[in-house]
Amino acid sequence: MAGYKKQEKSLGALLIQAGFINSDQLKEALNEQKTSGEPVGKILVAKRYVKEENIIGVLKGMLVVVVELSGEKFGIEIVYAREIIKYRKITPLPDTAEYILGMISIREEVIPVVSLNRKIFGRADTITDATRIIIIDGKNGSACMAVDDVITVKNYQAGDFVNISKNSFNIDKKYISGIIKDGDSVITLIKPEALFEAG
Repeated sequence: MAGYKKQEKSLGALLIQAGFINSDQLKEALNEQKTSGEPVGKILVAKRYVKEENIIGVLKGMLVVVVELSGEKFGIEIVYAREIIKYRKITPLPDTAEYILGMISIREEVIPVVSLNRKIFGRADTITDATRIIIIDGKNGSACMAVDDVITVKNYQAGDFVNISKNSFNIDKKYISGIIKDGDSVITLIKPEALFEAG
């Protein structure tokens, strides 16, 4: 039974880091589990805090696009990433935030491009042959992220995630969904939608 409890804890932590539930919802489910004896995942689904397919997905692992930004590694969940393309000409827009580089046209769709370097670090982009644009589909529509390089796409398990509450960061925590330990490397998992918010 010890292994079963460990799995449930890992599931809860991964669901939080994936943004499907919050810590209060997990606490509520764990409290209910003490009296009902039902699995935490089943309780969360019954309460409609999470869908069954989300649980299946996180138990299989989280597929992440690992990118480089100002010499650091960041991750973006593959479920948000529609497409990765080479850097192309961007049409600038007047009177927009500094981190919005402009607009690009992709198959008759005009999409804004956000510079992660400017948004997170306040630094201008250095465009090279490795620079890529990632098209992101979110709740409020689509946008693009400009990154220095795309390193890999990799599947991570619950044990690869680190508790972000115990760490301090140089970037605003509102952008952070989690931390992934990958060998000797640390990958900051970012919340794509937070990067498109004003401020």
